[in-house]
Order: sequence, then C-alpha cells, then structure tokens
Amino acid sequence: MLGKTHKVRCSRFEVTVVNSREIYHVTLSSVSTSRNATHQSSTKLKRVLLREITMVSSVPFDILADPQAAIQELFNEHLQSQSTTEFSSFLSNRFKEIFGKEERLDLIPHLSAAYFARDQLTSSSNPLSSLPKLVQFRGMVQDTSASPELYLSQLKDGKYGGWGAHDAIDQPVDYSNLRECNRYWVVSVPGESEWVGQALLEHKASITLPRSHQNADHKFPLTSTSHIGIQANVYSAQSDADMKSTDIVTFVGLFEAECDTLHVIFHFHANTVREIDQAYPLSMLDTPESDHRTGTLRRELVSWIADESLAGDVDAAEWVLLSTISRVQSRHPPIMPASLTLARFPVPITRTVPAASTSASPAFPGPSTSSSTPTLYHVLSLLMPIITHVPLSLPLLNDSAFVPESKPRPRSESVDEDPEDELYSGILQLAPSTLCFVTDSGVTEGQINDRGVRNLRALQEVIRNQTLEYVFPYSGYRFETDIGCVVCTEGKKSALVETHITVPLEPGDSLPSSEVQQRLYKSSAEINLPPLEKLEAWRKLIGGAMAKQTGSVVDSSSPSPSPPQALVGGIGVSNEAAELIQEEFVQERQREVKSPLETKAQTITTPDDLIHRMLIAKLIALSSHEPEVSIEVWKQMKNLESRRKARMA
Repeated sequence: MLGKTHKVRCSRFEVTVVNSREIYHVTLSSVSTSRNATHQSSTKLKRVLLREITMVSSVPFDILADPQAAIQELFNEHLQSQSTTEFSSFLSNRFKEIFGKEERLDLIPHLSAAYFARDQLTSSSNPLSSLPKLVQFRGMVQDTSASPELYLSQLKDGKYGGWGAHDAIDQPVDYSNLRECNRYWVVSVPGESEWVGQALLEHKASITLPRSHQNADHKFPLTSTSHIGIQANVYSAQSDADMKSTDIVTFVGLFEAECDTLHVIFHFHANTVREIDQAYPLSMLDTPESDHRTGTLRRELVSWIADESLAGDVDAAEWVLLSTISRVQSRHPPIMPASLTLARFPVPITRTVPAASTSASPAFPGPSTSSSTPTLYHVLSLLMPIITHVPLSLPLLNDSAFVPESKPRPRSESVDEDPEDELYSGILQLAPSTLCFVTDSGVTEGQINDRGVRNLRALQEVIRNQTLEYVFPYSGYRFETDIGCVVCTEGKKSALVETHITVPLEPGDSLPSSEVQQRLYKSSAEINLPPLEKLEAWRKLIGGAMAKQTGSVVDSSSPSPSPPQALVGGIGVSNEAAELIQEEFVQERQREVKSPLETKAQTITTPDDLIHRMLIAKLIALSSHEPEVSIEVWKQMKNLESRRKARMA
C-alpha cells in the first residue's frame, strides 16, 4: 500500500498479512496519503502500522475452513487424555477459549437469508459446500418442549458422534456410548428493528429477509413476516437448565441446511441491545456534537418525537419516552412497566380492516407502511431495538392466536406413528424488552367470539401482570414476560384494554384537524431524520435506561436477600428527596382527614398513588441518566403529572 501513488483516504483501514502460520492484523485509523506523499510521511505511516500491529492465531481460520476436522482433532485429544469429562463439555470449553473474544466471534458468519442464498448458489458447483458450516445464530427460543434425542458419542473407526456426524447402524450398538441431545426451536427475534440487525452484522448486510427459510410459520409469532426458523440441538453436558421460551440466545455450531438443524457447540444468552448501547450513565458523547450533554440530548429527543409523530404534543412525547423505557422492576411487590394509552388519538382518514381469515393460522400483518399505521410506530422503530405493531380488529381477535398452544404436528403419510405435539406460537410470544404498539382503529361493529375474548384477556394479563399463558393439553401454565405497551385509541380511554397511564393527545392549537391527521399518519419516508450521530446517541440514551432496569429486577420471594427498596429499578433516591416525598405524602393525607367533605369528590391519595409517583420519578431520572431521584426530578414529575390530570379533567 505504501508504494502506491494513487490517492487513498479512509477513516479506518485494515490489512491482514499472512506469515507462516501466524496472521498479523493491522489497524490504521485516520490515514490519508496522496500522489505527492513525501518519504517522511511514508516513514511515519510505517511507524503507525508497526505500532498498531497485533498478532492473531491462525487457529480460528483453520476451524472455519474445516470445522469437522477440528472437532475430530479435539476428539482424538480427548480420548488420549482419558478424561472423565464428557466430550461435549470439553468441546464447548475449547471453542469458547478460541472464539470467546468479541473480535474472534465476529469471524464466524451470521446465519441469515443472505447466507442461505449464497449457500444455494454454490451448492450445485461445489460439492464441499453441502458440508456443515460453522455459523452463529442470534434468535429467540420459541419451543423447549421437544423430546430429547439419543445419539452415539463415538462412531466406528474412532470418529466422533453427534454434531451432524452420522454412521450407518450395521453392527451392534454399544449402549455405553449413547448420550442425550436436547432440541429447541429457535426463530429470528420477532419485531427486531432493522438497525439492530445491521449493527450485529457490522453493517455488512441487512437482515431484512426476503422469505421464511422454513415452512413452519406457525412457530413464528408474526406469521407473515420474513424470518428464519431452525432446530438447535444442544448436547448433553452443554444443556442449560435456565434456558426458557422467549430467551434471546446466540448459538454457535455446525449448520446442516438440508434439515435446518444447528448442532450447537456453545451458546450464550445475548442482550436485547448491543453492549455499546447500554452505557449508563451516558456522559459526554463521542460525536461531532459532543458539547451536548444528556439533558440537552433528552430534550431534543422528546421534541423530535413530538414534532414528527404527535403533531407537536411535547407532553405526550414525554410520556411516550417514559413508557417505552419502562421495564419490570419488581415481581413481589409487583411494579410493572408503565403501560400508556394515548387517548383522543384521531383515526386514519381511511380505515383499512383486514378481511376475516378462515385458515387455521391466519396471517398476522407485518410491518406496515400504509396510511393506517400511526407515524409514532415508525418513529419508535428507529429508536427501540424490538417493537411489534398489533392492529386490533375483529378478524384478528376472532381468528388469530395471541397465546402459544401445544398441538399435534400434522401427520405425515410416510410415518405411521402418532405425531409429536409441538408449540404453535402466539402473537404475544415476544422476547423481553419488546415494545408492543397497539391500535384499535380497525375495530368496527360486530361480535367478538370466545377466542377473541380469550385473546383480549391475554393481552390485558400481559399489560397488568406481565404473564402469558401457554396452553398445553389438559393444562395451562403462565410464564413471565417483560413487554412494554403503548395503545392508541380514539376515545377517552380504550374500550378493549386498560393501561396504567392515560394521556389525552393535545396537538397544536393552530393546526386544523385535517393537518393533524396527516401529521399523525405520514409514512416512514416522510419522517425528517436527524443526523445519524444524533440518532445513535438517542438509541444509546434509551438502551442505557432500559438496561439499567433489567439488571436489577427485585423478587422478594426468592431465597436470596433482596437489595434495598431504594434500588428498585436500578436507581436510588437521594436523602433530601426521600424526606420531601415522605413529608408531602403525610401532609396530603392529613389534609384529607381534616377536610373529608372537600376531598370526597376527589381521589383520595393512597399508597398506590405514591408507588405510581415514585415509578414515574425514577423513569424520568433513568431517561436523563441521572444517578438518583433528586428533588429537581421529583418536582419535574409533579409538574408532568399535574398537567396530565388537567387534561383528563
């Protein structure tokens, strides 16, 4: 590169030099050379290269080139060591040592639609392309109920068993070599925003998938949305007793495209948002606008949400921000996400109601760009890592399944045995930290059948108690969820579901109703986007506030000692603010006792009201990345809450 005379400008340049069996990875930042580069500048460039050079072992590349040979080599090593440790555990630990670091893990290709397409193009011309490949897949565990499979841990001629290695059984089986393999059904994360996938793939390719690779749409909550569904085989010693449905997990293993099976070598639970977006507190920003502190950044975010999607209603935008970052903070006592209803939300100019479906698995509407979808959904899709839109209508309620249900698999003509039950997904089987955006403008006059009533009850149960029922033959079990909810309704409150907070929408006074509707329902292409640096900073602001709560969920029923009450939600309360809050609450109760006639027509202050105020105050502090609830934050909460009550009146 140094001997070239053409101009080269880049903000980051990487060179890989192969020397024997060692690979030297060179990283150069902010390089600029030109035709007139002098010898002095070339010498300086060489020094920078030598200073930033790092040595990377070739072992990861050898494994990627032939993963089966690498597993066989480790299997032989395990046999010679005569270790009592299961080979599955030995293999998993060794691969974790090799690919445990982030830069090593990035070498493993992601399983995506582009990967499938590339594999199909090369399979006909290259016979080696049909061999299992080492890949990684980040997905949501959809079904954990499949029965384990048995496999031979050692095949004839000293070959390893499992991980896609097969052997014809033409001789007696050594039953001492039988091991168990647990099977899970894993799907793409439902509702994951496109920008999250692009970040995971390092902006190399989009994960907007053209089709479903599997003909098993009943396993994915959003059936009409493109996705990937695979079976993950986790071998005995690697089994994770804590793995449950809706967990987001990254699996690394050998993928067999013929049977859509990923033979897992190791796995780890993945975070909903990238670690880079989970910094808390968010101090100075490493952007061209680094002089903007968190407070200014937050005000700009609220203003942008209001202008682009809520016809200039800043208070409504403030409540939307608080609701979207809210997560489960405590199970016992229950402190659930602050679900929000935007009341008096105008309906679209033309309502679009999906036709009733007569199929067993009606198609769920995917991400919509029509004029019936509020702009708020498109705006939140640019900010939230996972978001789904549930456009309530009579056909959707009466024909769809909101909860997962175990049913027999369709009978195959080639198999005489009774089919095994498998879990059919439901619209509400969503990963933790998902934001569920609900609209009811599609509900018209008609009857709701028994299924529709059960679906509404399931949605209400998720909002109120954060639990979702899984229906099995002769029984049902409730599993914990962590799903935020924002509801848009035309009336004073939603007639279908009840949320924790209701905020009537108040657009700008000077806007005519026709313009309000146009601003509330403009398409995603009409949104005025901020600079990318600002948008990423807003995502970090939201991601950090969400991650701060999910890391400290309180459950007083667990045997382990619970943290102090002041730390519920991952944030405390200053001593000065705690004294003020207590004093104000006591004074309010005393006034109510002294003047019962004046307060009879008003709502009496209860401990639940105090819990609500504390929740909102902590959300305000979290959204500002403050270390604790201060007196200033408490006063900000009181002003916001008083304005909301004035609207309600």
